[in-house]
Amino acid sequence: MKNSYRNHKNGITLTEIMLATILMAVAILPIVGIFSQGHKLTQKDMRRIDAIHLAESSMNKLLKLPYDQVPVGTLNNNLVAASGTIVLGNVKGEGNATYTISLTVSNYPVTFAYHPVDLNDASYNIDKSETWKFLDETTEGAVFDGSGVHRPIMVKQYDISVSWTEPNNITPPPIQVSTLKANLEE
Repeated sequence: MKNSYRNHKNGITLTEIMLATILMAVAILPIVGIFSQGHKLTQKDMRRIDAIHLAESSMNKLLKLPYDQVPVGTLNNNLVAASGTIVLGNVKGEGNATYTISLTVSNYPVTFAYHPVDLNDASYNIDKSETWKFLDETTEGAVFDGSGVHRPIMVKQYDISVSWTEPNNITPPPIQVSTLKANLEE
């Protein structure tokens, strides 16, 4: 008996090709979805990084301004000072993202306590710390709360906030940066 399969041609039918193509498409779709989701998350992370850079840059420029050129209050528009301008309000970022930068400046009352050295003690020698006798703790001359000419506010708190809205209209928590600046110019 001769081989009965000889009469059949070897090859792939159109049905087999279509079935293989459908199987490959079904297998590749989840992979494409993962790449798409990864791209969206990367863009979201880049917007957050842009907001961090804006906050950091704004704070660095703000700290370069002299103490008396930064007013107390909440500022949502550019701060124009004699020494420079701090961009506030809406700022265009990378990829058509719009960021809102705001600045709040508050007086920061400071009180500290210390133990003065008794300079009237007979054994006191400025060069020998072992002879120093400390008096009771005091805040005399160490209160800067703005309550009088001799008690001015000497420190301000700077708070910068950068917010934005994601393309899906969700507003993530803002980036906030805070610092204190002392008036060392007097």
